[in-house]
Amino acid sequence: MKYCADTWFLLKLFNKDTRAKDIINELRYGKARLTIPCSVIAETVRKLMQQGASEYIIKTFLGYIEPSEKIEIIELDQLLAVEAAKISLAYGLAMMDAFVAVTCATNGCDVLLSGDSDYAPLVKRKYLKIQAW
Repeated sequence: MKYCADTWFLLKLFNKDTRAKDIINELRYGKARLTIPCSVIAETVRKLMQQGASEYIIKTFLGYIEPSEKIEIIELDQLLAVEAAKISLAYGLAMMDAFVAVTCATNGCDVLLSGDSDYAPLVKRKYLKIQAW
């Protein structure tokens, strides 16, 4: 299984959600892979800072999701930016959500880990599959 993480998933992981930890165990001990858009890292850090998390705690958390054999962090480039703009306009998505959707779709991910209902039009048109709990 190749997952793509939305901010929702990283916040679940930060809060030690059991199902999020199960997915991380799939990465460690199974064949699962995780793709994380760089924009998701930025949004996660922003939200954690808003919640009062210290820079040390955030840095420690980010150490657990550094690029590896099984975790890929996707940088924003011109191709992703153009495709995200198209998706944003076509489906009325915020640009952040469009970046995540395009990263998920263009990197061959099987499912987007997200609880965000804004992706519903993309799911309906089979552009994305979502896993939430």
